[in-house]
Amino acid sequence: MHNTVEKAMEMDQFDNIIPDVEQGEEIELREIWDGTGDVPQDSWSIQLTDSDWINYVFEIVEEKEDPLDNVIRITDIELL
Repeated sequence: MHNTVEKAMEMDQFDNIIPDVEQGEEIELREIWDGTGDVPQDSWSIQLTDSDWINYVFEIVEEKEDPLDNVIRITDIELL
């Protein structure tokens, strides 16, 4: 487990499902994005506390008809 993801799980006050992915991993967008709001193009954040977020930074590797099926590569995972 990525240290940032582990720390985010400990900090989470909202009972979020924190995706356990690694930097460099290729996944479908649906693994980090729940489909609400605009389709993220380069990052997606999940609120952990009133002032803390985990941010998954990615690049799109392959676009699909359904954005949830887009293949992305995680380039960074950070706490904001």
